[in-house]
Amino acid sequence: MIPKLETRKEQKTVKAFENDIALINEHAKLWGCTAAEVIHRMCEELRKQVYLQELGESFESVVANTEQFAALQAENQAWDCTLADGLDNAT
Repeated sequence: MIPKLETRKEQKTVKAFENDIALINEHAKLWGCTAAEVIHRMCEELRKQVYLQELGESFESVVANTEQFAALQAENQAWDCTLADGLDNAT
């Protein structure tokens, strides 16, 4: 089930292809929500997908640059030692 929107903002009319409108309406009916909520959820999923894609591309760029990747590995090693600092139960 799709989560309900916590805050409702002004809704606008958008043009879409007929088969896309049918899909949105089908999911709205299935999930018991409005078409606007389905579109909102789709946009949120797209934002996440784009973010992860860009993150992956950035990491690939760092890995391709041997100097940057060596610096990243050195920083990771420096932070890894904090796992053994005896503060497991610190809050």
